[in-house]
Amino acid sequence: MRYLVFFEQGDANYSAYVPDLPVCVAVGDTLEETCKEIAEAMKFHIECLQEDGEVVPMPTSKLPNQTPSGVSAEFVNIEVDAVKPKKRSVLPALAPTTSRFKQKIRP
Repeated sequence: MRYLVFFEQGDANYSAYVPDLPVCVAVGDTLEETCKEIAEAMKFHIECLQEDGEVVPMPTSKLPNQTPSGVSAEFVNIEVDAVKPKKRSVLPALAPTTSRFKQKIRP
């Protein structure tokens, strides 16, 4: 998958974020290190979404015509397994709770 990543140069380091994967961020001392860190963060983020049965957002962002000073944008490719999200049911999680209620209600 190929996601757009924004890299921002700070006073002492670089940061990166992925608009299509909210809360997926990384920091590093160099641009190269930050690129490596964000790729690992993206892969981990997507794997966690898949394990939790959540929908993995498809890449939708386009490269902007301009970026502010100190900000660059580029596409980062990551390899992820094409696993369908597991179907989750709320009922098994509630079973222990409902059984406790039944025990208290019955004489």
